[in-house]
Amino acid sequence: MKFIYNAFVLNHIEYAKIYSEINTNYSKYKNKPFAVHASYGIDNRPYWYYFENHGYNEYNIYMRIEM
Repeated sequence: MKFIYNAFVLNHIEYAKIYSEINTNYSKYKNKPFAVHASYGIDNRPYWYYFENHGYNEYNIYMRIEM
């Protein structure tokens, strides 16, 4: 299944951090095609990470907005 939005380019360290956090908390995102994950970026600033969810470990982070 293709993603609808283009991926937001993140630093590879931040990308891995956010994916890991989403995986850890997957139960709250399960069966939601679109979701928002709140976290701190690698710059220690808080962000909302918007992503498409196609199942466990199948995400497309398409937007990051500073809180």
